[in-house]
Formats: sequence, structure tokens, C-alpha cells
Amino acid sequence: MIATLGTRGDVQPYVALASELVRHDADVVIATGEGFRGMIEKAGASARPLPIDYEALLRDSDLRKALFSVRGIVASARKSIDLQRNVAETLWQIGLDERPDLILFNLKATVMTLVARRLNVPCLPTELQPVSEPTRAFAPALFDLPDLGGFLNRKSYFLTRKLMEAGLGAIHKPVKAKARAEKDMPGSLLDGHMPYGARAPCLHAYSRALVPRPEDWPEDEEICGYWFTEPVRDYQPDTALGAFLETGPPPVYLGFGSMPSRDPKALTRLLLDALSLTGQRAVVSSGWGGLSNESAAPETEARVFHLAKAPHSWLFPRCSAVVHHGGAGTTHEALRWGKPSLVCPVFADQHFWGARVHAIGAGPAPLKQKTLTVERLATALGALEDGSFQQAAERTATIMAGEPAAAGTAERVMALLESRLSA
Repeated sequence: MIATLGTRGDVQPYVALASELVRHDADVVIATGEGFRGMIEKAGASARPLPIDYEALLRDSDLRKALFSVRGIVASARKSIDLQRNVAETLWQIGLDERPDLILFNLKATVMTLVARRLNVPCLPTELQPVSEPTRAFAPALFDLPDLGGFLNRKSYFLTRKLMEAGLGAIHKPVKAKARAEKDMPGSLLDGHMPYGARAPCLHAYSRALVPRPEDWPEDEEICGYWFTEPVRDYQPDTALGAFLETGPPPVYLGFGSMPSRDPKALTRLLLDALSLTGQRAVVSSGWGGLSNESAAPETEARVFHLAKAPHSWLFPRCSAVVHHGGAGTTHEALRWGKPSLVCPVFADQHFWGARVHAIGAGPAPLKQKTLTVERLATALGALEDGSFQQAAERTATIMAGEPAAAGTAERVMALLESRLSA
């Protein structure tokens, strides 16, 4: 059983892993929010939808404010606490009903540790960004923190864990009475569960090209590489998109995925004005509401294609560079195809990935969305044409191609499962 909560970027890599597990004849169930059943079933897994729709939440005015102010975060947390509690209670019940032999979960679904303790089955935490395993090498990825130095970097993980555990304690309130014995067992719910008191290894699903394995990690902590879906090779674009791509040099891609903005029209206007200064061809993707269909000046509009949706694995190889919000999935997908990237982060781990892209030389320094100006963006767009960024991105793609990724991780999981079942 796989339990993952979040937007498409929090679900798609787990579906990729599920597909590989199915190839090993595993019976895989994925519990996640609404809207992903088709993707899950196409991978050969079974969907167990949870009572939450993240796309609808991102359209909520309070949540949009939460991305840009402390007051918004507080208001959003209060509004969503009952919803999150319902999700936790549903996950608990699904886990008991399914009685899985092995559980994988992301850190928003730590109620699965309680399920594993009840069933006494292996339950492995997974991370799409470094969050919970302390290291001197860098601060936790969830916050916009600079390098604090070895000692403080390591200490910051303990504070992060305390904050996460406090938040999860409130969310798990409906489950507490049902799982009192499991709650009282020693250890953090963030760390999963292994029978007989063994340590549960965490599966780190990101690339060593972006995050080299820290020397101070335990031996069983492994960076697996990102869990990519198979490239969409037979995608048929609409006539207009196909014609645009064929009638000029590869364009720059600009899109912010599931991230809403304060003012989609103003942000879109800013992007188009910057493109008018650089003269570049571009594909501008609207996403879930971060951008609009604003038209540029006639001389610029001829060089811009407004995109509703297309698979990144099909589109990015046909682009010259990628401008995005810095989600783990988009960051890895762009570099997978050797494309230099400019990250414009909004919150959470997006700042971390923007810094990592720049640190490995695969793109300019990140530009926070809230500080974007036409001039700054135009300068960064021009810098993306620097050949050194292209070379670094291509080196990164080569490293990624040699990582275990979803297929190698599935082999590791199946080996653990088989040893468990044969014990």
C-alpha cells in the first residue's frame, strides 16, 4: 500500500513506482486525494480515493492567501484542520481494511505508521526532498533557509521534526482513541515501522546530481533517484501546438504548475513583457491558475503559444529551457532532458530546488515570484542561453539516467517484502 497526500507532483512519482512494483507481480493499492484514479489504474494499481481534492483547495481564497502571508497560513490551517482529520481517519480505516504486507508513505500520511504498528508490517517513509534525516551538509528543504553551517544545519532538522510532529498530533486526534496502544509505542511516526524493532530505511526519491548523499547519513539511507514516469512518446499535440513547435527554433517553456499566484493576469503580463524584451519564442502554460490567457503585443504574441496542458516528458525535450516554480517533479523532469532551468519559487521546498539547480550550474540564481520584475526576468531569460548552463544540465541528465529511479527502488522494495514474507 502506498499513501501519499498532495497535488499531482506528490502523486505522479508514486504512481511511477507503483507501475514498476506491478511489473514484479505486486498487488499495489494507492491511497491519495481525489482526481487521480485514471492515472493510478493505468499503472495497474488500485485507487483508494481520500476525501480531499487538492486542486479545489488551491482555488480556495484562504489557501491562496496562505502562500503569501503568515496570517493566511493561520487562517488556512484553521479552516482545513477538520478536513485533514477526516483524511487521517479514512487512511487509518483503509489501511486496516487492506491489511497490506508492506506500506510506503509520504510524510503527510504518517498515520500509516500507526497502521503498520497495529498490523506489525514494514512501513517505509519516503521523501521527494530531504526533510527528516539530520545532516551537516544542508538545512531542511521545506524552508527557505540558507546554509547555516554544519552544526546548525544538523540542529535545524530536530526543530523541523518537532514542528511536523506537533502539527501531525492535531491532525491525528480522531485516530488517537482507536490507536492508543500504537500511539504509545516508542519512536516518531515520521520514521515508519519495522517488525522486531529494526530501523525502517527512508527512500529518498531525488537525484544525487542535485543532492549528493551526505557523508553523515546512516548506511541504510539511500538516494534512489527521482521516480519518473515513462516518457509519453505517442502523444499527439493539437494542430496549433504542433505547428508552433515546427515553425521556429525550440521555445522557452514558462509555467508554474499547481502554484496559484496573487494576480494571475499581472503575472502573465509580466512574463509577456519580459519576452517582448528578449525576443524569445515561448510556450506559456496556464497550469491550475497561476497564469491566465492574457495576450501580448502583436509582435510578441506571434512568438508565444498559450498552452492549457501537455505532458512534460513530451514537451520539455522540444524546448530550449524551462522556467518553473521549483516543484521537485518539474525540477527533475527539466534536467532529465538536459534543459537549463530558471526557478521562480513560491514556498516550501521550491526555494531549495532553485538553489540546487543554480549550485550545480544548470541555471541562473532563482528569482522568487514575489520579487519578479520585467527587467529581472528578462535578464534571467537571456542568461538561460549561456552555453555553460546547457552543458551542466546535460551532465545532470547523464547522471540521472544511471540512477536506480523507480525500477531500482521497486527491486529493493520487493526484496524487502519477499524477505518479510519468507521469515
